Amino acid sequence: MVLNDKNNRFFDVIIVGGGPSGLHTASFLADSGLSVALFEKNSEIGKDVVCSGVISKEAFSRYDLPEEAIVGRLKKADLFSPKGICLKYSHPEEAVVVVDRHIFDKKLAEIAINKGAEIFLDTEISSISVNDEYVKAFIKTKEGKNEVNAKICVIATGINYHLQTSLGLGRPKKIVKGIQVETRLEQIKHLRMYWGNRFSTSFFGWAIPLIDGRTRIGVMTEGDALNSIKNIMSDIGHSQDASSEQIKPKRRGIAFGTIKRSYADRIIVVGEAAGFIKTTTGGGIYYGLLSAEMASEVIKEAFHTGKFHANTLSRYEKLWKGTLGKEIKYGEYFNKLFSKLGDNSLDQLFNAAIQDNLLTHVTNNGKFDWHKDTIVKIIKSPNLRRVLWNRLRDGRIEI
Repeated sequence: MVLNDKNNRFFDVIIVGGGPSGLHTASFLADSGLSVALFEKNSEIGKDVVCSGVISKEAFSRYDLPEEAIVGRLKKADLFSPKGICLKYSHPEEAVVVVDRHIFDKKLAEIAINKGAEIFLDTEISSISVNDEYVKAFIKTKEGKNEVNAKICVIATGINYHLQTSLGLGRPKKIVKGIQVETRLEQIKHLRMYWGNRFSTSFFGWAIPLIDGRTRIGVMTEGDALNSIKNIMSDIGHSQDASSEQIKPKRRGIAFGTIKRSYADRIIVVGEAAGFIKTTTGGGIYYGLLSAEMASEVIKEAFHTGKFHANTLSRYEKLWKGTLGKEIKYGEYFNKLFSKLGDNSLDQLFNAAIQDNLLTHVTNNGKFDWHKDTIVKIIKSPNLRRVLWNRLRDGRIEI
């Protein structure tokens, strides 16, 4: 879509970024009758997105998400310790699906357009200025530079924090490395997850089977991402090197921790752009969709009252903290403990999980998107707690 008469365009809302969080916000706001313009710097929505694509059925139940994007369904998982101790997990019902992000994001864009949003591709918002009357967004396109104005701006730029830092909103505490390949590997029948220094530093790796026989293999790590993914591929018997031309690994950063503030005068930040990522697993699609709903509620209220200053929009931060805040904080706390565990301690943790019957608790009580209660269970379980607190007490990081 081409933006005509850019100098004269004035919208109710401009959204920067065409991922799920931005597109979902556009749908909510356009559906309420507001004029919405979404700007995406890439030439196509959802193209070359690096993402495991794992989403809970809870997300599909809550929102009208595109079922045609589903390419995998997960009920079982094998969890491997550094020395190969395997915890087998099976959920009584399908709680998780895997989506093709290209299809998923494009369908979300179609929904937003059908509700009245305008989407502009190949259009980068280079900077934003705010005054008492409106937000001015400075645009870069192939045709040159220009600007548009709006009553309010939603930042949904994912891992790009240029606008947030320029507005004094900060950036996440750290950015974790992510890498993923997709290859045909039909012997993988259900989800595999890998822990230990060979596979990841401070986090984990995965192999996710898809319906058509392909497998997504990826790593979230603070260490050498490419070497980690090579080790996973070797462990599952893949014959090709992860850096070969046939495999072509894709990389991205993953936010860890929220930004300092998710709102300002006439500004709201949603999704990973605000750091709304599960600090246990790195997943962010559902948290982003939830933040879009909360942001839209506050924005619609602002239009109803005609007040767009920070003290009005601060309610958004109260809303997301009430829903997501403890989940993110507990995950940060657990990762701080977990990152102190060397391979020997991780093996001990796996054995302790067996002794404390942790997987039965997760099967009966666990929720894919909500990990706080499971973290509390781990900390309170006698054998698991002993392993964690011994490492914390000793202050050692094993090699």
